[in-house]
Amino acid sequence: MSDMISSTSSSMNMASMISSSVASASTSTVASATSHDPSIPTYTGGSMDDMMDMDMNTYLVTDYSDYPVIFKNLKASSKAAAFGIFCVLFFAAFVFRGLAFLNAYLEQRVFHNYTNAVIVQNDPCACDPDSELDQKGDDNAVSTVGGTHKSFGRILKELFMPGMREWKKDLVRLIIAFVSAMIGYGLMLAAMSFVVLYFFAICLGLAFSEVFFNRLGIAMGINRAASSHASLH
Repeated sequence: MSDMISSTSSSMNMASMISSSVASASTSTVASATSHDPSIPTYTGGSMDDMMDMDMNTYLVTDYSDYPVIFKNLKASSKAAAFGIFCVLFFAAFVFRGLAFLNAYLEQRVFHNYTNAVIVQNDPCACDPDSELDQKGDDNAVSTVGGTHKSFGRILKELFMPGMREWKKDLVRLIIAFVSAMIGYGLMLAAMSFVVLYFFAICLGLAFSEVFFNRLGIAMGINRAASSHASLH
């Protein structure tokens, strides 16, 4: 009886030893495969917030060293490179405002689209009796801009079949709108880098270009307020 018990105990010990050997061998095999396979990601500790802070800025910083702006390879490793990116963003803001001015100029001077380009307000209070425009002149101006009432069929015809000349104008409008939107959102992405140098480049570019094109509009008699691309959202 004692021999049977001892043999059973020996069998159980051998079985447990074999199981332990197989488990340890499997663990070592998986660990070895993981360490030699570069496609399997490894995590060395730390929270996800720490990993995100290492990749992108979440607040304004003064450090611009090797931080990508819009594109992966557009980054500055020296002061000269940082100044170059500053100039690119500054003049990109100028181009953005310039496209808005170009849109207003084309509508008013080339396309003669007075309906969308000129804002006419009829003041019911004629406080100045010596004004050059009397009430009759105001009524004529409003009727000229607003035009006569059109039928629904005529509106549809002018909307979908305006003619080849109007299609060419719409193509120019489409190109200006697309380039303006692309530059505008590019400036927004650059500002979201949270680098102080690039942020001030965009703000200064928009401010100086606003003053410049406002003065140019006054000199040329262009109503910039009618442009559909006048602001950065």
